[in-house]
Amino acid sequence: MIATEHELLRFLMRSSRRVLSKVQTLDRVWKHDFCGQANAAERYISCLRRTIDAGRKPLIHTMRGVGYVLKPVD
Repeated sequence: MIATEHELLRFLMRSSRRVLSKVQTLDRVWKHDFCGQANAAERYISCLRRTIDAGRKPLIHTMRGVGYVLKPVD
């Protein structure tokens, strides 16, 4: 896992069960330094899902039109 994925996971974990918008995610993880690639959050969320959700119930959920939420498995 690369440093950006670690920071993204850390941010999601700190805000567990709260829906985070793409703007909040870009601002917190990339600090506006995402080289104009607005889809950076989607790409890293996808990579992170492949890493942490492999073979289990998904932890990261997309709230269409709103953002992302980490829902720990109960």
